[in-house]
Amino acid sequence: MLPKKIESKRETPHPLETASWFSRVFLLWLDPFFRLGATRQLTMDDVWKLSQQDTAKALHNRFEHHWKATSPNFLVAICRTFAFEMSLVMTMAVVYSFLAMAQPMLIKSLLNYLEPNEESSLSGYTLASLLSLVTLVSVTILDSSFFITARLATNVKSVAMDAVFLKALRLAKSSVSSGDVLTMLSVDSTRMFVGFTALPWTVVPLITLPLLYISIGYELGWSVGATGGASLLFVMAIGYKYANSAGHLRQDLMTTQAERVKMTNELLQGIRVVKMHGWEVALERRIATVRDRELMLQRHYQFGSEMNAVGLLIAPSFSMAVMLVVFVAQGNTLTPTVVFTLLACMNVARLPCNLFAFAVMRVTEAWTSAYRIGTYIMADDLGPRSLQVNAKPKVQIVHGTFSWSTQIPGEVPTSSVLRDINVSLPPGKLTMIVGPVGSGKSSFISAILGELHQIHGERHVHGRIAYVGQDAWIQHASVRGNILFSEPLDPIHYDHVVSACQLKPDLALLPHGDATEIGERGINLSGGQKARVSIARALYRQDADIFLLDDPLSSLDVHVAGAVFHDGLQGLLHGKTVVLVLNSHYHLLQHADNILIMDQGRIIDHGTFESLSNSFDRLIRLNESHEPVQAAPKAPEYAPSVSDDTKNSKQLVENEEQNVGRVTRETYLAYFGASGWHGPTVLMALFGTYAFSQALVVLTDWFMGWWAASSLSKHRDSTSTNMGIVYVALSFLSIILLFGRAVFAMQINLACVRHLHSAILNKVTRAPVNTFFDVTPTGRILNRFSNDLNDIDSRMPTSALYLLQCLFQVAAILVVCGVALPILAVTFYIPFGLVLYTIYRAFSSTSPELSRLASIARTPLLSQVTETLNGLVTIRAFEATATIQSRGREALDNAQGYLLIQFLASRWLQMRMDWLSAIVVAAVAFQCVNSKGSIDVATAGIALTYAAQLSGFLSRAVMGHAGVSEHMTSVERLLQYAALKEESHITRQLTCNPCKSWPRHGRLAFEQYSMRYRDNLDLVLKDVSFTVEAGEKIGICGRTGSGKSSLMVALFRTVDAASGCVRIDNVDIATVDLPTLRSRLTIIPQDPVLFSGTLRFNLDPSDNATAEELQRVLKQVHLMDLIQAQGGLDFQVAERGGNLSSGQRQLVCIARALLRCSRVVVLDEATASIDVESDKLIQATIKANFAGVTTLVIAHRLDTILDSDRILVMDQGRVSEFDTPKNLLAKKDGAFTSLARHAHLLH
Repeated sequence: MLPKKIESKRETPHPLETASWFSRVFLLWLDPFFRLGATRQLTMDDVWKLSQQDTAKALHNRFEHHWKATSPNFLVAICRTFAFEMSLVMTMAVVYSFLAMAQPMLIKSLLNYLEPNEESSLSGYTLASLLSLVTLVSVTILDSSFFITARLATNVKSVAMDAVFLKALRLAKSSVSSGDVLTMLSVDSTRMFVGFTALPWTVVPLITLPLLYISIGYELGWSVGATGGASLLFVMAIGYKYANSAGHLRQDLMTTQAERVKMTNELLQGIRVVKMHGWEVALERRIATVRDRELMLQRHYQFGSEMNAVGLLIAPSFSMAVMLVVFVAQGNTLTPTVVFTLLACMNVARLPCNLFAFAVMRVTEAWTSAYRIGTYIMADDLGPRSLQVNAKPKVQIVHGTFSWSTQIPGEVPTSSVLRDINVSLPPGKLTMIVGPVGSGKSSFISAILGELHQIHGERHVHGRIAYVGQDAWIQHASVRGNILFSEPLDPIHYDHVVSACQLKPDLALLPHGDATEIGERGINLSGGQKARVSIARALYRQDADIFLLDDPLSSLDVHVAGAVFHDGLQGLLHGKTVVLVLNSHYHLLQHADNILIMDQGRIIDHGTFESLSNSFDRLIRLNESHEPVQAAPKAPEYAPSVSDDTKNSKQLVENEEQNVGRVTRETYLAYFGASGWHGPTVLMALFGTYAFSQALVVLTDWFMGWWAASSLSKHRDSTSTNMGIVYVALSFLSIILLFGRAVFAMQINLACVRHLHSAILNKVTRAPVNTFFDVTPTGRILNRFSNDLNDIDSRMPTSALYLLQCLFQVAAILVVCGVALPILAVTFYIPFGLVLYTIYRAFSSTSPELSRLASIARTPLLSQVTETLNGLVTIRAFEATATIQSRGREALDNAQGYLLIQFLASRWLQMRMDWLSAIVVAAVAFQCVNSKGSIDVATAGIALTYAAQLSGFLSRAVMGHAGVSEHMTSVERLLQYAALKEESHITRQLTCNPCKSWPRHGRLAFEQYSMRYRDNLDLVLKDVSFTVEAGEKIGICGRTGSGKSSLMVALFRTVDAASGCVRIDNVDIATVDLPTLRSRLTIIPQDPVLFSGTLRFNLDPSDNATAEELQRVLKQVHLMDLIQAQGGLDFQVAERGGNLSSGQRQLVCIARALLRCSRVVVLDEATASIDVESDKLIQATIKANFAGVTTLVIAHRLDTILDSDRILVMDQGRVSEFDTPKNLLAKKDGAFTSLARHAHLLH
């Protein structure tokens, strides 16, 4: 018999759309969901999609109407958007407040009824029934308001996140900080969510507390009520002072969090370069410095918050003590009825006071976050692009001056990157742009795209645009998905594009052809393959009129570049307006219809190749033949067989691991163990502190009853005075302990989060690239360092303190009621406990699963955001903003669907816990009535007043436990990374500890070396053997994907060998620990990686070099003049080096290499983004400074390696040829000769 298919709820209507009002109000539609969760593990398919009215698009339409209708105030617009829901919640809170006020009055009437010889107009059972009914109705109204609030808060978060994402699509790339955006999406939106959930408790105390003191004044005297109210306000004012000081820290704290997230994102984005340079410790130290500052602010903030919370918690007790002293001092007789009526009133005040602190802090945080988001979305947009798509294609700029930053019109720009641009590109023709590094070539392309701020002049761009950036932007999708980019498939045109971009041989090698998933940022493609996929994306755009290509050919060898140029730019794009930036492959200039020569942000000349060749002989003089290539031969198409293991390999990026069941005991112990002390001991100390302080609070309340009873004795004056002193002393001691336990718990959490962050950062930075970073989206990792860490940084302390407070209060209530009414404990507690256990068991089986599902659902959203931020220019150029917006909203709706159910599940539990509490109140009330005559008023009073608190504290204790469990799933997820396997140097036995001077010579040998990137994948290097003598310069060439860069991966042991070994100075590098190995080697990577911060830090993250040394290397790479004008070594590099050109970024990387003084240096296509003249200067610098150093040069431009001692030719992961340039060129049919012929190095 076939197993029953599990029905997916993803395609069924949401119950909020189909359920009856009764089912919606009482959350009965969730009952089957909890039954399901109690029987099996929940999956993503078990949760409904959002209802249509809760989707981001529908909510944005509501918000946009009010945003436009009001002054640009984000919080005001939000409040107006959800005015109806907020008004309904406030109304229900007011009704609850009046019902809550009736409870102490009914308790007073019931105590009067229990007085000996007391007659009452109402029977005891009627009073007990009224008390039970009021309790049940009040909690039901309050819980229903929480249901509305949950949906409201989820919608507010959706609007905030949607607004931030949409704004990012409209801002200039230079204005978008990934750290700020990610922090607003993860932290600020969550704070707004929490703030709106706290709304009812901003209203309830403001109504309940004044009414309470008015009623107390009416019953006990206005002076008693006035002093009690004044004492409450006094304590609240002290708490507010702390809260206000904490609130002022919130903005600084959030800014610091954003800075840490940004730095972490930069580390993750550049992890390969970080590892190959051995910078893990330096980058960790940099992040740790910001983390220490963040935790310092967190400590001050939490101290202020907790002082406010504890102050408001003890405020009713302090107020009651003052009122009792005033009442007795006025000569009044203290009776049990007076005492416990007053206690009942203060217990009603206790929860609003306690939650008022929480509400005020959360609403303040929400306001701060709304202000941050509002400031962000009110920033100036990039400006209209003014593209006329229906007009005849045209690109014209008249007297144009452009800047990356905004300028006031009419002022002379001080930071303009393009000046006095006058150009009109010939339509339907090929224009090429050349010039030295930093001359403004890429900026010119950005100006055409509308990505620069226009300071002066006119810009006219008519026609649709296709764009290829200098740094290839690859989406986490299939190869086909990247090429189509949401365009419909035209099989014939698609085949032509793939052929023109020379991708067919590469697709034949991939496991599933063009359906193969490309990892995040194209990690499983070579640099050349990524460039050709980007070119294919542009060429596929059939309706485009203007094609802007910002030097994508630099990543291709001459062989492939020539074929792509001929088949693609000259073939498919014939008759189109094409603009091509060149920093290499200058032999192609002769095919240009128009050439622009740029220098220092200006076009210094333009014309045909022939007209410019005499005037600019130095710039465009070519070593290659100028003979036109009428039919450039295609790149060789070979497709070696692919093993079955590879063909059947699973997807590159695996689904996120999901733990199953409740949070384990080991997770709690690991969390507390992270404090630096023994986990169980810390937990016991925490529980012991709370148990002792709660016992003292109960003793204080019980002693108050004894004090009241003693007031009726014969010696009441002296006894009452003495007991009053004891009562005040006990109250004061209780207050001290309440403050102390909060500080103790806060310090434990800070110690835990400090060590947890340090541990996971250390593990992540040392995780293997091939088995972790290549298969794990950055968004997933960032989710740990943003959402999960924020959970335990900020939300865990509040939830944990809340849980402990409520848990021990519930325990005290049940103990007090059980001692006061033993029959109740015997007959009622067992069935009560069974029902409580059944309900909570269903919830506790489901809630952790929901938390995990919600966390998993957030990851695609963060991945989509980081991917979008990296590709903003491409997205806007292809007019794909609407498509990306739709994808972002789809990911947002998916994440919010799980969040809503997760939060409504808590409301479901709270409602049922409150109903159980109402039953307990009823049981105590009726038992007291039944026991009239056998129970004294003091005992009944403390039982009734404590039972009345249960409806508030039981649900919140269970909710607090649910909240802690939710946050512990974040700890659980962090601990997954704390258990990551580190790179092999930690786990393998190392047998060599080389001396400080190793390698002394730099002799390098690959011995039958084979390597694969992951298990079940084909070998990328196959039985490679060659030897490089000390001091030799070796050029490495071969077709894209031939294994050139994989040699560098092997040398730096980013991936370990499948077989064979690599030796440096006869030392097997597999026996040397990785920090030592990588610190003794130097690499200039293919993709320049820079970090936000000073130029000094970017040159020398480890801070080992002097200022003089840094200035020396800057002079050597010809950057000193430029940098000196920008602030010298303290010049602030933007995120991803955004304020430097690609060539300048690469020059900084070359300067880094000059600092290290290694005996083995690798240049991985290091000058591909640098123009010929600059390249010659750099080559001369490298030759002078690396003389006698073993140098491996991977190059696409064969002319840059012709002066090598020997040249290594790679082909399909094997050594094809290895000899001197002269000997290789002598082989007429040799592989290198073929490459040289295609590069026009041979006549």
